[in-house]
Amino acid sequence: MSAELLAFGVIALALGIGVLVGARHLYPRLDIPEDAESSLQVLTAMIAGVLLLTGLGLVLIGLFT
Repeated sequence: MSAELLAFGVIALALGIGVLVGARHLYPRLDIPEDAESSLQVLTAMIAGVLLLTGLGLVLIGLFT
């Protein structure tokens, strides 16, 4: 078990969840056109997905090493 990998994995998971929660509260307050908002949502989902998958991978690797 590698504590460093577990710590970085948990941090990445927390950041990914934080991005999703923050975006959910921020999007209704934005005053942008519909097409720009959908593009922003896709970009946010991609960033959060990368963070979540990276965090999950680090946690799994940290548990089995």
